Formats: sequence, structure tokens, C-alpha cells
Amino acid sequence: MEYLRRVEESTEPLLAFKAETLDGWAKWRLELRDTLKRLIALPEDRVAVEVDVAEVKSCEGYTRKKITYKVEPRFRVPAYLLIPKRGGEKPGVLALHGHGRGKDDVAGIYRNEVEYQRFIAPLNYDYGVRLAKRGYVVLAPDGRCFGELASDGVTCTWGFTASLLLGRTLVGLRVWDAMKAIDVLQSMSEVDPERIGCLGLSWGGTWTSYLSALDERVKTAVISGYFGTFRDMLIERGCCPCQYIPKVRLYADFPDIVSLIAPRPLLIEYGLRDPLYTKSVVLRAYESLKRVYSLLGADEKLAMDMFDGGHMFHGVKAFKWLDKWLKNT
Repeated sequence: MEYLRRVEESTEPLLAFKAETLDGWAKWRLELRDTLKRLIALPEDRVAVEVDVAEVKSCEGYTRKKITYKVEPRFRVPAYLLIPKRGGEKPGVLALHGHGRGKDDVAGIYRNEVEYQRFIAPLNYDYGVRLAKRGYVVLAPDGRCFGELASDGVTCTWGFTASLLLGRTLVGLRVWDAMKAIDVLQSMSEVDPERIGCLGLSWGGTWTSYLSALDERVKTAVISGYFGTFRDMLIERGCCPCQYIPKVRLYADFPDIVSLIAPRPLLIEYGLRDPLYTKSVVLRAYESLKRVYSLLGADEKLAMDMFDGGHMFHGVKAFKWLDKWLKNT
């Protein structure tokens, strides 16, 4: 560990944010975004939107469709699509899960009260359902190696290491699937294609961060339970391999990557009792974000919900944040 600390301390990220002008910011953003796309190794197979509906269920206030959508020529992603019963064009939200049961947690699916208390209640995990009841069209996909995409026992570790052999990364594959999910939302008559947000907890926060950094179709983002520096999150603490991108710290620290979202609206949720992050590091990283938003004259588009809780979704500011920027309320 002392060795890793020394290496980290002696390695200045090549593309750390240092811009002092708008021109400097634009050049930095383009270079870092291109570098990040290369590092996560996004697939290159372009496919048209193709959605199959496997099941339709009427729920209180919304209709739940179980679908699959095409992301590569021979690969489909299962997801739940939650559509409010009230008519008219609505904003869409990509609701991304963290470690757990995959899309079922976000869509609030459980067989009995014990299952609800075990998987959903402790983390306030059913934010997809709550968003649908607030009038959003919600798409909640399975991440690769979760839910139905863990069907052969392929864990995150297995998926990550095997993907490396083939020149892919698990982050890149999941981000690609999320980009295709936005394609699906934008293709729907019920969704305003210019009002799409993204929200996720834990790995879902990681997922939201990289997707929103690379895809400007995300008009506002809520990152919950994942923010700090790479050293604090992924070196000082052991973490699931699916969080790692080879060589990324040579080019940027995590706040630099999240800064690519600017000047679009961004809310960070941080629980003061979350054991995965150090408060002082989170606050310093947030100051880094504030410098970027300030340079762009977008201070009001960045906020933090720092609450008295653990590793969980809070939602107290998050839903109002999405309403403000996607519904203009």
C-alpha cells in the first residue's frame, strides 16, 4: 500500500483540469473526452433501435413493460420500462442500478415483504418506481453481469477480466448499453427527446458519471453514493473490479471526469456515514467541480445533498432537482 501511495502521489494526471479560460476549457474537455472513450474501449457496432416487449403489467399510476433492446448485432439488454398512465409527452430518466439484483431493485420488484426489506428498503433502491409516479418515463436496464445478464454465473470480476483479454472494459460495455438505452427513450412517442436525465446509486452512480460525461443527451444527472478521488475510492479501499479502467489515473482523477458533465445540471448525493468515502476527500473533490462550474458561469447548476445517512439513495433533493431541470418546476 505504501508503494501504491507513492506512485499515486508522484503521478500528476496528464489531463487534470487547469483551464482558466473558456477556450482552454473547451480544448481540455475535447481531449479528455476523447481519451476517456479510448480508455474504456466503447464498442463500435452501430445498430438501429430495436425493442422487443416480453411482458406488460398495469401498476398503480404507471404501466411496466419488460423489454429487451439491441445494443450490438448479437447482444440484447433486458430492461424495465415504466410509463406513467397520464398521457402526453414527458421527460425520460435512465435509472441505473448498483450492486444487487440489477433492474429489479430500481423497478421495485419483490415477491414478498422479506425480500423488500432485504434488497430494497435499506438503500431506498426503488427510485425508478418513484420517478414513474412523479410523471417520468423511466428505463431501468440490467448492467452486464447483473440480473438476467449474470445468467451463466459471470460475476463482475469474471466479466471484467475476460473483457480485458478482448480489448474491452466492463465500464465501456455498460456505458455503451446505457447510450443505447437513451436511443430507446428518444425513439418513444411518450418521451421528449430533449428532456432526458440519469440517476444512479453506488455502481449506478459510477455508471451515471461516465455516461453523463460522454453523452450530452443526458440533460441533468444525479450521482448518488459514488464521489471522491480514485485514491480514496479505489486504491485505499479494495473495490469491485468493475469500477476500474486501466491507466485512467495517468490522465485524470475522478473529479476531472465528472467535470465533463459541466455546464449541465449535476447533483451529488453523499451520506455522511457512508463507509466507502472520506468526507474531507469528498469535499475537496466537490471544490474541484465548483471551479469548473464557476468558470462556465453555471454555479446554480451544481449542488450537493450531504445527508445524515449511509450508503443509500436519499432523494430529498434529487427528485426536486430533476423536476427543476427536466420539468422546469
